Amino acid sequence: MTTLLDLWLGQKEFFEAKSIEQVISIAGDGNLRDDNETSIQLRELLSNIPGASIQRYIDECLTQSFQQSGFVLQDLVNEVGRRLGFSIEPGYYRGGGSKIGHDGIWKAKDGYAFVIEVKTTDAYQLNLDTQADYRQRLIDESRISEKDSSILVVVGRKDTGGLEAQTRGSRHAWDIRLISVEALLKLMRVKENLSDAGTVSQIQEILKPLEYTRVDRLIDIIFTTSEDLQTDDVDNDIEDEDEGNVRLQSKPVKYHEAVIEKVSGHLSVPLIKQGRCTYTNADQTSRLLCIVSKEYQRSGAIRFWYAFHPSQQEFLNEGDKSFIALGCGSAEQIVLIPFAEFEKYLPQMRTTESDSRFYWHVEIFKKNEKYLLNKATSEGIDVTSYLMK
Repeated sequence: MTTLLDLWLGQKEFFEAKSIEQVISIAGDGNLRDDNETSIQLRELLSNIPGASIQRYIDECLTQSFQQSGFVLQDLVNEVGRRLGFSIEPGYYRGGGSKIGHDGIWKAKDGYAFVIEVKTTDAYQLNLDTQADYRQRLIDESRISEKDSSILVVVGRKDTGGLEAQTRGSRHAWDIRLISVEALLKLMRVKENLSDAGTVSQIQEILKPLEYTRVDRLIDIIFTTSEDLQTDDVDNDIEDEDEGNVRLQSKPVKYHEAVIEKVSGHLSVPLIKQGRCTYTNADQTSRLLCIVSKEYQRSGAIRFWYAFHPSQQEFLNEGDKSFIALGCGSAEQIVLIPFAEFEKYLPQMRTTESDSRFYWHVEIFKKNEKYLLNKATSEGIDVTSYLMK
């Protein structure tokens, strides 16, 4: 049976020309029901497509309402939660009976849980007692804890004024927070440009019901995120000033996506962006770090330089199959090394260490069509066999 994911992998142009309503119509019987073939195929597809496609489909659900747009929006919002680093338990399209009618449960690494309610618009009042009852039933079943959980209402339209007023006047005000889908997508885009997992955890903190009479905690989140976003630029500036380097290319290197497209095809695995240069497959068992370098002239050889950080090492160690892709000047030269092999060589590499940062200097020298890793050894480690053809 050909699935939506199979079609997307083999016929991406076909998908680009179709609306999400048209895409659903060719999956299973075209009707979304809990745990049926159509919903299984849709969720598989959403977990493997780029963030830009997620945003496009959300826009369609909000601006081109169709019969199942509410159900599709629910799955799309849950996928955004997954991209924000949460463990996701999808809710039901239709509640009733013994089903607890939440739209999803998002769990952070620290165990905190959000009970999700997705609304296309705030034109109609939300029964907050019902949402509180869903949360209480989940607590009673020991699926979440009372202390470390809250309700997050995700509203499709940006104007949430009516719901805000309703929530503030409710006895459940402390346990409920609101966010627009647009703001949630902004968080996803910010997260895709971060490299430190600790910063991602702080981003998740924003969604919790926190008291901001004193704003220090919010400022800490903004400051940490800003520092993380500047990390690569600082590393490159330091290396460019390193005495003896002559850059052969003056433009910033921006060929990550071209590298990812080639590596994804080489590994036959769709790769989803998780951070600035980190990628995984849908279930996060396969992990990839993609770092790229300009060309430098050094000691009669072409040299490529990269910074490798402890947070990236932690990310790769959490996968069953992990690789590091080193772009050497362009997407035409990619050294793809299994991380288990690469990690063996870290003790031999130069490091930079200060009170605020630590990283390894990864260097590749191209000599006589050979690619040699690590100048700290006399001859370098020959990694030519890992050059992607």
